[in-house]
Amino acid sequence: MPKRSPTSSVLYAMFFVTVLGLCAPAVVGQSGRRVRKSTPLPVSTPEPAPTPAKPTEPPKPALSFVIGMDRYGDFSRIPLYVSSNVLHTCANQLDEPASVKVEVATRDIGRADAVLRAKSEKETYVVWLQLIPDNFSGRDGANDNPYNVYIEYIVLAPTTAKQVTSGRAYPGGHRNGGVIVKPKSSGVYGDYYLNEAAKEVADRILDHFHIGTNREP
Repeated sequence: MPKRSPTSSVLYAMFFVTVLGLCAPAVVGQSGRRVRKSTPLPVSTPEPAPTPAKPTEPPKPALSFVIGMDRYGDFSRIPLYVSSNVLHTCANQLDEPASVKVEVATRDIGRADAVLRAKSEKETYVVWLQLIPDNFSGRDGANDNPYNVYIEYIVLAPTTAKQVTSGRAYPGGHRNGGVIVKPKSSGVYGDYYLNEAAKEVADRILDHFHIGTNREP
C-alpha cells in the first residue's frame, strides 16, 4: 500500500475541517428550529334537543252545571230507563256548547238534596229535573198512562242556592213565541217525545244564560 505524503495528509485534514465547519451551522440551525404545533381539529358539539312545548291547557268553561233527577218522588209508573234517558238527553244537549261543562249526578237527588248541593258549590249551577204525571193531582192513578208526564226543572245558583230559572216542558209541546206550551190534548208520546222535551229544557236553560246551541228549530 503506497504511503501518503505529509503534504497530502495536511490537505485532507484541512478539507475535512473546512467541510465540518460548513455543516456545523446547518446542524445547529436545524436543532434550534421550533417545531410548529399542529392546530387541533374542531370538535363538533351536538345541538341540544329542542324542549318540547308545554301542552296548551283547554280554556276554562264559561258555565258549569251538575244535573240530577228524582225518579221516585212522584211515584210515577214510567220505566226507570225512560227517566234515565230523559236525564242524559238533557245533559248531552246542555253540554253541546264548547263553553259549557256538565256533570251528571251519580245518584238520584230530591229537591232538598239539590239545594244542599248548590250551597256546597262555588261556581257550578245545579239543574234538578222531575217527571210529574200530567193530571190534576200530579200523582199516578190506576188508569193513568205512564207516559203522560211533563218535565219540571229548576236551576239553582252556587253558594246561595237561589233559584235562577225554572219551568215545565211537555212532550209534544211546541214553541209559541219562544215559549213551550202544553198541548191541548194528552196522548201516548213515548220515549222520543219525552227526550225532545228534555232537549227543550236544556235549550231554555242555555237561553237564560244567553248561550246558543246548534239545534235546528
